[in-house]
Amino acid sequence: MADATRDTVTRDTVYFGYCGEVNTESVLHAVRERCRQLGIRTVVIASETGRSALRALDVLRGTGTKLVVVTHYPATTWGPKGDIPIGLTREEYSHIREVLAKNGVRFVQGTRPLAPPSRAIKWDYPTPEAIMDKTLEVFGAGTKIAIEAAVMATDAGEVSEGDEIVSCAGTYKGLDTALVVRTAYSMNFFTAFEVREVVAKPRCRVGKLPEYEQENWRGDLEKYYDW
Repeated sequence: MADATRDTVTRDTVYFGYCGEVNTESVLHAVRERCRQLGIRTVVIASETGRSALRALDVLRGTGTKLVVVTHYPATTWGPKGDIPIGLTREEYSHIREVLAKNGVRFVQGTRPLAPPSRAIKWDYPTPEAIMDKTLEVFGAGTKIAIEAAVMATDAGEVSEGDEIVSCAGTYKGLDTALVVRTAYSMNFFTAFEVREVVAKPRCRVGKLPEYEQENWRGDLEKYYDW
């Protein structure tokens, strides 16, 4: 990387006034530029339905960047017009999955390290993972999921431990956060994982559910009902 040995580096960080899907395009263009600056060749995208992954594929096309999509297990999430299917392995998203696969995109679906089976006991008996989960949320949902997605991609073998990559995630839907991280396996998280740079993030966070009803969340949810 061109400036890795310099003592001090000044780079731009994009800060958004709102959380959510409205920021997806800006995040991806900021990611493209940061990858160019640092010579980063791997980008991780947290994507429940594949829509953010498709936009990433378009924006990063021609850069030689390896795209790894970390998706949710098959489930549903709430929405203003009823439940929205999530998880790229669902039949509803087979057409999106096919396009991504034809373009060399790699997929990861697995257990979230910060949402293991212990989450089933709610918050009455806090576990270390639950405390980590809630602590990272003070930086916003996008930051928490971007970190978690990078770890999942490393555990799955799609990213090598110690690689410097960009990891992107968002609040509820879309992308609003991108981080430059040094990856690690989940078992080495506290000794080896590093958040090296913030490329983009909201200046706020959503503290209540459902997210789309909060005044500091913005996005177009109509397309999430078209599958």
